[in-house]
Amino acid sequence: MASNKVAFFLVLCLCVLSIAECGRQPPISREINYKCPDPNGVDREESCFDYCRSEGYSGGSCEGHMCKCYVETNISLI
Repeated sequence: MASNKVAFFLVLCLCVLSIAECGRQPPISREINYKCPDPNGVDREESCFDYCRSEGYSGGSCEGHMCKCYVETNISLI
């Protein structure tokens, strides 16, 4: 009887872990190989923003000469 409870608990833990893996988000931010059109690193035409949105991120901006994509999170530190 005790071995059935242990086996059930292990299966339950595996199910929870597998569900948690399915909900993974992309990294919070990532520099990508997409150059900003402005040599000063200003995204006036929002080309980085549009490109990052098309790649599945929440948005993006210029960081120097390269775009940096980001994901908005609802994580609050207590």
